[in-house]
Amino acid sequence: MADPLSIRVPLQKVEECCNCSKTGEKLLFCSSCWDRVYCSVECQRNDWKEGGHKKKCIKVEQVDIESLYGYLACLGHELRIMSQGIEGALHPGISHRILNNPSPQLCKPEPIPGSEDPADQAVHVQLGSHLESEELAPTWWPQATSQYDRLRLLRRIAFDGYDFHLHWVTTFGILWVLYTNRSKCKIKYKNSPIADFGLAHGKVEIPSQDRLVYILSDGSVLRGQDPDDHWWIYVRNARGDEAILDLGAYTWNVATFVPTAPYKEFEPLNLGPAVFQALDADETANPGKLKYTEHERFSVLTDKAFGSAIIDKPTSKDPLPELFERLEVILQKKLDETEKKVVQLWIERTFMKLTHVIFEGDWKKWPAAAPTEVDVEEPAKED
Repeated sequence: MADPLSIRVPLQKVEECCNCSKTGEKLLFCSSCWDRVYCSVECQRNDWKEGGHKKKCIKVEQVDIESLYGYLACLGHELRIMSQGIEGALHPGISHRILNNPSPQLCKPEPIPGSEDPADQAVHVQLGSHLESEELAPTWWPQATSQYDRLRLLRRIAFDGYDFHLHWVTTFGILWVLYTNRSKCKIKYKNSPIADFGLAHGKVEIPSQDRLVYILSDGSVLRGQDPDDHWWIYVRNARGDEAILDLGAYTWNVATFVPTAPYKEFEPLNLGPAVFQALDADETANPGKLKYTEHERFSVLTDKAFGSAIIDKPTSKDPLPELFERLEVILQKKLDETEKKVVQLWIERTFMKLTHVIFEGDWKKWPAAAPTEVDVEEPAKED
């Protein structure tokens, strides 16, 4: 009989030899389970024979986060496209005609209507009449300088919002597929197993020129995604190295992406927008990086509510009211019915896709590090 489903929390820190408790040495992981560390081969052998590790050791394979994040980026784009079919989920900036030319190269940021802070500025997107989905191009944005620019703005608006939801679903999918006792894989970063992952909340420095605000035909204002109220994924390995994965920055003209070609199954999509970068103590070491300021973080790996939901209802189609309650506590706001439908759809899709690529071993065919490119704007022309 199979063991009951449980969450498998990995080694949290590399501090001392698991056999002799020696510190200050270059400790090496058990190459089978990656849950024990030793200061020497002798200590490893002793723990194996006399310490009981032989009975507890479970061999796992290591999926490198620098490879996995490319797949997650492509999956994130697919999820956003899928959710547009849910009533109320399609962004008004896509379902209404654009009357002006909000190209970042031509449009200067202006104060956001209703804001008391004159420095609170963004590029205005003037929206007109409602469009049917089949009318999106070219009547959706007639002033676009090219079809390429039209598609690029369409993607920016499609990635506007739901940043918390997408990042949480991604981490919850990782927990579900990779961190129960039924998985034979773990995630590593810089050759050390991941000790924790979850959601970080804070701000990212984005110039006003790259923010959007939508002005509807009745004069009402819909603010674009706020860089001062942003969510992203953090990962930390057992040696303390950390990295950021941000699947929502494309809306701010942060146009780094992973091509879908190496991951085979995302046609007709050709890219997955994402920012993946190390958290360095010295931010000046890489001046091209986005600057994130974290205010709070929530571990998904060790969250009891998330783990209990997986153990108690181990299929992705089960209703998940207790998960919504936990998400509302983290967000400090109620989820509306549209948000719940989006999250449920995304959970089901993420669980299905990740289960397939991990358990079937497709991840072994991916590049060792996700390839990245930059979606460069075409030069805009004044009328």
